[in-house]
Amino acid sequence: MNFQRKLWWAQHKNEVYKYGTILSLVLIVTISIIYFTYSKFSSTNEATAYETTVEPFIKNDYFIASYIDGEWSNEIPGKNDGYIVDKIVCDNGATGTWDNEEWGINIRNATKKIKCSVYFKKLVKLIEQITTLAATDTTNFAIDDPDNNIRYIGADPNNYVYFNCSDYSNQSDSSCEKWRIIGVFKNMTKEDGSQADLVKIVRDDRLGNTTLMWDYKKNGVGTSTNDSGSNDWTDSQLMMMLNPTDYLKSGYTIESGVVKDSNGQAIYQNMGSYYNGTSGCKPARIASGADFTCTSIDFTSTGLKNDLTRNAIESVVWNLGESSTYNDVTASMFYSRERGTTVYSGHAPTWTGKIGLMYPSDYGYATSGGTTTNRATCMATKLFDWSNSGVSDCKNNDYLYKSDYYQWTLTSDSSKSTSVFDVCPRGHVSSNIELNTDAVRPVAFLKSNISITSGDGSSTGPFQLKLQ
Repeated sequence: MNFQRKLWWAQHKNEVYKYGTILSLVLIVTISIIYFTYSKFSSTNEATAYETTVEPFIKNDYFIASYIDGEWSNEIPGKNDGYIVDKIVCDNGATGTWDNEEWGINIRNATKKIKCSVYFKKLVKLIEQITTLAATDTTNFAIDDPDNNIRYIGADPNNYVYFNCSDYSNQSDSSCEKWRIIGVFKNMTKEDGSQADLVKIVRDDRLGNTTLMWDYKKNGVGTSTNDSGSNDWTDSQLMMMLNPTDYLKSGYTIESGVVKDSNGQAIYQNMGSYYNGTSGCKPARIASGADFTCTSIDFTSTGLKNDLTRNAIESVVWNLGESSTYNDVTASMFYSRERGTTVYSGHAPTWTGKIGLMYPSDYGYATSGGTTTNRATCMATKLFDWSNSGVSDCKNNDYLYKSDYYQWTLTSDSSKSTSVFDVCPRGHVSSNIELNTDAVRPVAFLKSNISITSGDGSSTGPFQLKLQ
């Protein structure tokens, strides 16, 4: 019997070694997979380690898998590499959340060995998203002004964006305001003189559900040369309410909160209350030799809420070209005049600042037209005539149109020291004296590096911005 065993071994030992080796390798691979599946995953990138304490287990009772743009990776992207966490999927009833500050995962309800898959996706800049959409969508976009700016058009395009949020880590209708994206504007000049394509946004609704004067400085106060107020934006009381003190007109001073012109005359008080989110003063009557009397307006809830919001706004050069007429001007004609140098005597053709208002041309170019009156006809129609019933498609298919209030614009009448153009509830552009009251919808340009984290731009899913 022993001889037979020895003979069998002599005849089969090579096969035994061969299959034994294969079996050993299979066991090693299997054990390795099990080990790595239920062991701690750590990334050498930025020395970030994915660790939690899972009681009563010890380390290596969980596995974190990293997926970058849908592909498995043995590393994670760094905190500043331009990625965000799209989703986290854990098994065995566990839940995972991502800590953006610590750049790591927090695991809850881990009662047994678990695996969490973390899916990272590349951030897309807002300006790139809009440009990509506009390349194929001619229904909701137009690129037909003289500078080929990309504009949203229509009655209600998907151009909503959450902005001025109290909590950018939890963006919703309750924590943010809804703004509308007017479009991407080419070669905007920034305060430092450099140029960039920038996204322009406007508050979807008016400030404070109220109306405000544009200005009411009487003759001899600031730049005013009449008793109806000044239509010079650079020292208008509305500009001072919206913008911080950095943009005070040259030669003007502030003493104990009171803004004084170059002659030491008080013209306004508490400049920048909207920008700083504080209590401030409405534009109000001020006569030469008098002290400014503040009519309080509280921006603690409706003003800009935090530095994240304020720092997202680019300081740019705004065009202040004016027009001597309004009842014979189309959108494209307004556009050219707004960017021209024709202004009332003493007015500047440009102004550098952060918060402005929409132009008449913004309103005109925002229409898509309709089935009765197409966009081309709207573009050829004077904005003053847009209230006519025969071209109602123009205003009714324009998201900047508001039927329940007048809206101030940034553009003034160059033929006189009074009058600013506004958009009327009937749908046409007209002229109004500064001391009258209209609704105010702040407008700003976002910095070019801002990305979106989610959203499709609809009213129920506004674009969500990543601010830092």
